[in-house]
Formats: sequence, C-alpha cells, structure tokens
Amino acid sequence: MKEQNHKTNGIEFRKVYLSDLGAVMRLYQLTQQNTAKLTADFGLPLSVASNGNEIVGYGFAAVNQLGEVTLKSHFKGAEDLSMGCTLEEQAKKTLHSTFENAEEDHAKLKHAIQRLVDWLNNCY
Repeated sequence: MKEQNHKTNGIEFRKVYLSDLGAVMRLYQLTQQNTAKLTADFGLPLSVASNGNEIVGYGFAAVNQLGEVTLKSHFKGAEDLSMGCTLEEQAKKTLHSTFENAEEDHAKLKHAIQRLVDWLNNCY
C-alpha cells in the first residue's frame, strides 16, 4: 500500500509514526496546559502536520462520554480551521483503514487508546 502524503502551503499531512509520539505528547500537553499523566482524552493520534522537521499539529480519534467516536485535532499557534479539517480528514481515513466498524464497535478503539496511554505514561 502506497503512503499518501498531502501538502498544503509547506505543511505536510501524513500518518503518525512512532517517532512522532514525543512531539505529539508535547503538543497535547501544551493545549491542556498540563504536564500530568495522559488520560484517555489524549485519544489515538492518527495524523500529523509537519513543517519541515517540526510537528505542528495532529489529528486523533477518541471516544466521548456518550460512547461516540470523535475526530479532533490539536496544533501549535492560532487556530487554523483548514489545518484542523485536513488533520481530521486524514485521521478519519486512517481510522477506517485500521479499525473496521469503528463507528459501531468502539471496544477495539477504546482498548488501543488505553494501551497507548498506559505505554506512553510508563515510557516517556
């Protein structure tokens, strides 16, 4: 399967790599203004926006309090609606290619989020 990267105004949008997780965690903690341990609200990062070698945003899937899958994004600087939409669209594509029936059966996604959060809290 060929990797699809999308580029807009010098910003590259792509899937998340393991090596991106440190930068993604820092972005999340900046948006939360909190350096405490991660929770399920961190979600499952699925897409990133990079400017050169710097990760400037990421899109992720989470399960809200109503049990619905939500796609959201966090990024540095002023809110950019087009960047947020592109990150969420990339995250949606990755979500559907990774988790079959993610909209109906949230168990696998919830489990993946919890495992990632536990791993990051213990390793970073």
